[in-house]
Amino acid sequence: MTAVTTRFWWIRHAPVINPERILYGQSDIAADLSDDDAFAALAEKLPDDAVWVTTTLARARQTAEKIAKYNSTEIDINLRDTLREQYFGDWEGQSWDTIPQEEQAPYWADAVNNHPPNGESFFDITNRVADTVNTLLETHNGGDIVIVAHAGSIRAAIAMATQSGPRAGLSFHVAPLSLTRIDAIERDDDVWWRIESVNKAPNDA
Repeated sequence: MTAVTTRFWWIRHAPVINPERILYGQSDIAADLSDDDAFAALAEKLPDDAVWVTTTLARARQTAEKIAKYNSTEIDINLRDTLREQYFGDWEGQSWDTIPQEEQAPYWADAVNNHPPNGESFFDITNRVADTVNTLLETHNGGDIVIVAHAGSIRAAIAMATQSGPRAGLSFHVAPLSLTRIDAIERDDDVWWRIESVNKAPNDA
């Protein structure tokens, strides 16, 4: 059977202005869209006729819309809540420096499976991202899928591709406006994942 390759082009949203370094998680904070050269360079790397997906958070939507301005084809952006950033619950709007250490200690004892108060764990993210990726793989088999999302959801996709568990995803740095390319290769009802690049800057060759 001939192999069918579906290409996922993951982009982290543009940077946010956050001098207090707060945990913004699923808070709706706007992106800094001022680096026109970076958006133009990133658009050149993306395929034409791709399916575009982003989350409902403003910083992801704004990033996708700005990249689309430099794309040669008209883009219809699909929204998926399930690709949002990790929800930090009661800690959202605070910084690590202001959260008491006695509150942080249980979380850091197992940052994969533990969750902030009233928030979600990284394990939770990997489950919802994997479900969404598998759905996209079924509905857009053999195509190109551009996903503008968040560091947490991209790390979850990397963990899925490595097939070594959620902890592997936490080892990767994912910078704003970076490109991570992951391919799904299907043959004989089996899927093999291939990581082409991680955290590639817009102006990298």
